[in-house]
Formats: sequence, C-alpha cells, structure tokens
Amino acid sequence: MKNISKQELAQTGESLAADFLVTNGYKVLCRNFRVKQGEIDLIVEKDQQLIFVEVKTRSYHSIQSALENVSHKKQTHISNVAQVYCKQNPEFGKYNTRFDVIVVLFDAATGSYNISHYPDAFLPVFE
Repeated sequence: MKNISKQELAQTGESLAADFLVTNGYKVLCRNFRVKQGEIDLIVEKDQQLIFVEVKTRSYHSIQSALENVSHKKQTHISNVAQVYCKQNPEFGKYNTRFDVIVVLFDAATGSYNISHYPDAFLPVFE
C-alpha cells in the first residue's frame, strides 16, 4: 500500500464520513464551512435536526486518541462556527442542533477504513 499524506487521509476521511451519513439518511448541507472563528467539517440535516460534524481520520487504531483531539478548545471553536452558520441560515431556526464526531480509522496493511459515528458527542461550548 502506498504512503498517504495527512492531507489526503483527511480528505478521504471526510468524503467517507459524508458518504456514510448520506447512506444513513442524512442530507449534506455543507462541507468545510469556514469563517474567521474556525471550520466545521460537515454540516448535515436529518429529521428537523441540524448536525455539526467533526471528522477525525487516523492511520493508527486509537478511537480514544481521536476523540480526545476534540478538546474543549476545539468544541468551543465548533460551537462558535455553528452559531455563525445558524445566523447566516435562518431557515434552520426551528431545527434542533447537535454536535457529532465521526472517527475514520485507516488500516494501511489492508487499505481499508473503519467508520465510527458518535451522535451528540458534546454539547455546545461558548466562552
């Protein structure tokens, strides 16, 4: 298996996460929503819920390590960006919101990926 750059791995992970969500009935509204406060990897909706998704892709098998990388500081950034998205898109004003994490693990030996979805991974954090 050829070596894959961190950027390629991250892009592949985000694409796989988006495909996974679509397969499970979600509609992708936005990928890589960026504002000065930060970025959200995926914004999706399902059943009157607006869901902000952080995708962590790793080439080693440690879901715990990937989840720990969604630190309090990262949660604050995501929450602030989500607030900007909601202000810019008032049509979602009556939707409930939640924050999910998807961990994509790449196995270099087999070239395969494993996806773990954590709905409601954290509550919004504002400082």
